[in-house]
Amino acid sequence: MKVAIIGVAHMHAHSYVAEFQTRGIEVVGVYDRNPELGQAFSQKYDIPFFTELEALLTLESDSVNICSENAFHKEYALKAFEYGKHVIVEKPMALSTADAEAMVAAGKAAVKLLVVAHPVRFAEPIQNVKKVIDSGQLGALKLINSSNHGKNPGGWFIDPELSGGGALIDHTVHICDLVNYLFGIEPKEVYAYAGKSQADLPVEDIGLIQLTMSEGVIMSLDTSWNRPATYPVWGDAILELVFEKGQMTVDGFGRKLKIFDDLTGTVEEYFFEESMDSRMINAFIEAIEQDLPSPVSGEDGLYTVKITEAAFKSATDKKLITI
Repeated sequence: MKVAIIGVAHMHAHSYVAEFQTRGIEVVGVYDRNPELGQAFSQKYDIPFFTELEALLTLESDSVNICSENAFHKEYALKAFEYGKHVIVEKPMALSTADAEAMVAAGKAAVKLLVVAHPVRFAEPIQNVKKVIDSGQLGALKLINSSNHGKNPGGWFIDPELSGGGALIDHTVHICDLVNYLFGIEPKEVYAYAGKSQADLPVEDIGLIQLTMSEGVIMSLDTSWNRPATYPVWGDAILELVFEKGQMTVDGFGRKLKIFDDLTGTVEEYFFEESMDSRMINAFIEAIEQDLPSPVSGEDGLYTVKITEAAFKSATDKKLITI
């Protein structure tokens, strides 16, 4: 198997390329629309840099990993399918339902895998929770209270032309993918609030979403970038689940040891389980090498995009949106 990297603006590009190289998978090259950024990435990981996307896509490779700014996901995915490549694309897979649907259709037409990078579903605690849910011992799901907090990442994430928006765009998708994966319930109505902690921020960093789901389930989701710069990692991915016969709480980031260092003034977290990125890349590789279905399909990605788009519209128009 060989893979090409398209876009390195998202920090996950570093994690993913390290996962590929650790497994001895050849990374044939990298393209980024920003030559300075692309060349720095290429030098760090000792892979060739290409100034033209088509030149990279003409190389022999099975797949591409798209980690560009959100605004370019559709364009790059469609071009990769044109060249007969499998695609794994960073979340959110697209900034609109129409674009996501176009990506799904292009993948099917090319008879190639479209994998959306929703790694949290692969985390060991989520896998453990799924076993309990699938056993049926807790009965029907009634309520979901959830949060995906984080730090304001800055850079292109707060440029609405490149990101599509702030915390609502960035953090709605992780939790909604877990709900889809664990329960397969459908969103019916969405009401959302978005705000800014500072008036001059170009995007929202405060987000709260209320959803009515199929099977009578109600759900709340706090997506805010409300963690300080010194906070470790990116906050949480918490699901509080209330069932007929009990309840469970899980953090998708996994079990961790938190270290408070007074000498350096830092807080660090050490995780016990295998990284979710590692598990996701394993699933992606297996799907290609063993001709398996996509482990996180385009339809899965479309599910989260529909909710995000509706939430953004609700927050903008200040009204309830029916999906």
